[in-house]
Amino acid sequence: MTHKPGIKFLLAFLFLLFAFSCVRRIQPPIRESTPRLVVEGLLTTDSTPYTVKLSYTGQLTNASSRVDSNQNFINDATVFIKDDAGDSSLCTLISPGTYQSTDISFVGKVGSIYTLNIRLSNGKTYVSTPEKIDPVPAIDSISIVYDSTYDYDTRPTQLIISVNAHDPGNTQNFYRWMSLGWVPRKAWGNPCAFGSPPPTDPFQNACGALCLQYQGYNTLNVLSDQYINGQEIIQPVFYSPVYWVGKHYIEVQQLSLNKDIYVFWQQYLQQTNRTGSILDPLPSSLVGNIHNLSDSNDVALGYFEVSDVMTKKIIIIPHSIPLYYIESTAAQFIPSPAGPGGGDCHGSIPNTLDDNAFPPGWENAEIIDFY
Repeated sequence: MTHKPGIKFLLAFLFLLFAFSCVRRIQPPIRESTPRLVVEGLLTTDSTPYTVKLSYTGQLTNASSRVDSNQNFINDATVFIKDDAGDSSLCTLISPGTYQSTDISFVGKVGSIYTLNIRLSNGKTYVSTPEKIDPVPAIDSISIVYDSTYDYDTRPTQLIISVNAHDPGNTQNFYRWMSLGWVPRKAWGNPCAFGSPPPTDPFQNACGALCLQYQGYNTLNVLSDQYINGQEIIQPVFYSPVYWVGKHYIEVQQLSLNKDIYVFWQQYLQQTNRTGSILDPLPSSLVGNIHNLSDSNDVALGYFEVSDVMTKKIIIIPHSIPLYYIESTAAQFIPSPAGPGGGDCHGSIPNTLDDNAFPPGWENAEIIDFY
């Protein structure tokens, strides 16, 4: 006896209908994390005001959605820094989540110990572990190498700036470098108005074609003298893009770290640069040095860092890079006159100064002729 095709189809349909009717939709609970305090602070032996940034982490709602902690600024805290001599400086709110020290005579000193205190409007008080400022050696010199490689999509050729220093051999030392710069940029420019000054661009009869653009270097750069104790340090600290001919204004800061802060930054680098599979161990929580005064298990994210600092400002004048080579490697980074800002360098490129302007603070900088 054989079944007709229609009967087989009907039986299969009824089976699938029964199977799907047994499936129950489950709504799993959404995991939420309690917002945690995030602190970023740095006190140095520089005489500039000190800045402390406060925010809360966002709530985790699902795998692809997290509230940006930068949107959870804390604007109603009481923040002050004190030292082991009994002096202190109140930090006042200057922008969302950012507090700045007000006492200009309160300056970090090598050998002194400092503590950050934070009182939140919810009644919680957080304090940092007392941190001592260790000395940092001087910057002996700056070396420059021209990197002729380039990427049409991301960067032109560049100057690699390195610090040369000598590590003391009698102690264990830890270092951090921070740097920034102003580099020459070029736009198409606009026709000069009648009676206006002559163009500053010697290669194009146009006005507003040249400017200086601010360049920050946000990559974390730390080092231990474990393998170079007592030896010379040669450490790359800044990569200055060559968009056009002109002077490069570079500032380099060499800072000291204590061991705990160095370990914290090393763990941060390992977690942010980690690669692997889903079977790798989960990263451990970064433990900072700031905790709730009444609950030691309530630890804030981030670190209150104290450092001795040596600062060096230089003005690099590249002489040996041919103009035709710059034109071929950086032409794609010259904004189009049809784009935003027209042909004006300031309107087309963000964070710029006039080409003939001197960046504030470089008046006594060392001039390096680079050939």
